[in-house]
Amino acid sequence: MTYGLLFSIWSGWAVADSSVPETPSRPLTIAAVPLVNFTTDRGIGLGGYGALVYTHPDDSSDAPYTAQIGTQFYRTTGGYQDHKLVVDLPRLAQGRVRVDFHLGLESWDGALYFGQGNALPRLHPQDTPSHFYEYGLNSFRVVSEARTPISDRFDLFFGQLARSGQIHVYADSRLEMDQPDGIEGGWLSQVHVGLIYDTRDHEFSPSNGTFTELSIRGAHPWLGSSWTMWGANLTDRHYWTLGNSELVLATREAIDIQRGEVPFFHQNVMGGSEWVDIGGRAAMRGLPIGRYRGEITLYGDAEMRWGVHRFAWKRSNLKLFLVSLVGGARIIQPGETAPGLGIHGGAGGGIRLLYNEVFLARIDIAAGREEYTSPATPFATETSTYGWIPGVYIAFSAPY
Repeated sequence: MTYGLLFSIWSGWAVADSSVPETPSRPLTIAAVPLVNFTTDRGIGLGGYGALVYTHPDDSSDAPYTAQIGTQFYRTTGGYQDHKLVVDLPRLAQGRVRVDFHLGLESWDGALYFGQGNALPRLHPQDTPSHFYEYGLNSFRVVSEARTPISDRFDLFFGQLARSGQIHVYADSRLEMDQPDGIEGGWLSQVHVGLIYDTRDHEFSPSNGTFTELSIRGAHPWLGSSWTMWGANLTDRHYWTLGNSELVLATREAIDIQRGEVPFFHQNVMGGSEWVDIGGRAAMRGLPIGRYRGEITLYGDAEMRWGVHRFAWKRSNLKLFLVSLVGGARIIQPGETAPGLGIHGGAGGGIRLLYNEVFLARIDIAAGREEYTSPATPFATETSTYGWIPGVYIAFSAPY
């Protein structure tokens, strides 16, 4: 479980293209973030994330840059690896098409599975048999998406997600007992299409506006998928300036539906134009990825973002934010009777650094409210005790 401390050392710098005279607005910028981490479940981790941002001097479109390429290498002594390559091209076809491409590889000996549904109290760590809530996962993913405007404020987006799942099932684990869809492993090949309404005043740190989207998705053997499923997602994000431009309230509310043969290892990933996991660094912060999953997910977040300082360092412009946050999720699973609201989540705070208006690094610390049962009733749906657990997250974009 992610009940550990996380220590991160990071820095940023900019390098101008030597062939272009130095100006206040440089065409080429490099940002880098080295990572030195420790968590109790993953051990000591080393890696780094770097991004190359290019802006053509003659490009006058509203896009934040001409191209951005980011790459991450990260592995730990606890058997976890997460490597990725991200490419963002927002100005294709004279600014009429934006294309994103994501290539990733994840491997973990202790990926988490607690069952499906909303009423899933777990055993205390000291009472949990070895690997009872764990499984082995090797996953290769490719995500491509295109976005094009159809009016001043509406965009159409469409794309495909392909993800492999090579699963190792531990003996006497919860996963072995449940036998959910996807336990046999295979390929999920899924296409999606949706509509975006976007009035934000800034892509990376908006102070007012709306970013709302509605999308549908589906997977079928015709697309090369091992499973047949469909899903729909509605996500609404709002940004309000409170008193002055440096104090912003940001909110997100969403509903996600998944039906059919949804592989369990992807069931906690929501639909839409952005990759959102329930649990971990994107939504329901404070509780780990994989803590809750099901067919219908309601989730919401609120953040108070305070821009406390602007400064220049080595020819770069930076802005520092302090953030307080709260968020939660509710799973609705057919056939399950869960009394009360049953909302799971946590609260906390963080630090954000906006680099040259195009690159955002963040560290969030949250405490999640965990539910426990006794060793005598490991599959009980009623909670016997509650507790708070820490979650620490490093990421390179805002959660919303």
